[in-house]
Amino acid sequence: MSADTLPKLLRDQAGKFGSRVALREKELGIWKEISWREYYEHVRNVSLGFVKLGLKKGEKVSILSENNQQWLYGDLAIQSARAMTVGVYPTNPPEQVKYIVGHSESRFIIVEDQEQADKVLEVAGELPFLEKIIVIDMKGMRHYESSLLMSFDGLEEIGAGYHRENPDMFENMIRCTDPSDPAVLIYTSGTTGPPKGAILSHRNM
Repeated sequence: MSADTLPKLLRDQAGKFGSRVALREKELGIWKEISWREYYEHVRNVSLGFVKLGLKKGEKVSILSENNQQWLYGDLAIQSARAMTVGVYPTNPPEQVKYIVGHSESRFIIVEDQEQADKVLEVAGELPFLEKIIVIDMKGMRHYESSLLMSFDGLEEIGAGYHRENPDMFENMIRCTDPSDPAVLIYTSGTTGPPKGAILSHRNM
């Protein structure tokens, strides 16, 4: 039976291609390779980390970042939990970030670095649904004291621990994903008013 959701497709590709290269990303001028198996394991750990933090089916998680491997891990991790990914343009100013994160009622947001975290922290007091800001690159943030902040690596560690306690859970989660599940909430850039959100299911994609 062919995969009918993106998480199922990732699972199948990881099973089929294993150690073959799935992703390449340049770090400090050197290309880093990520295998299909590693890709799957990162997604699993992030997804189970979110579940451990309380993410539930149908809820939303925003991502405020340039394209990188963590964007992909986060996106598929969110969908594996049958929640929805909300992409936020990294060029958006704090007020637009506030609108999208607030309007979508996102409980969590993944941000790339200090610059993006600062945008969210600036408006966090007006985002009653927001519980955690998950930062991919914590450089320059050692002295930040907000209880909203946690690292992306820390989220993965939580998920890895949860997987050790529940080794079959993630596979069962993927098996339960359905093509009719809402997968992403996309906000169009409005020129005459606030951005409008459009929901796409796995079947739509």
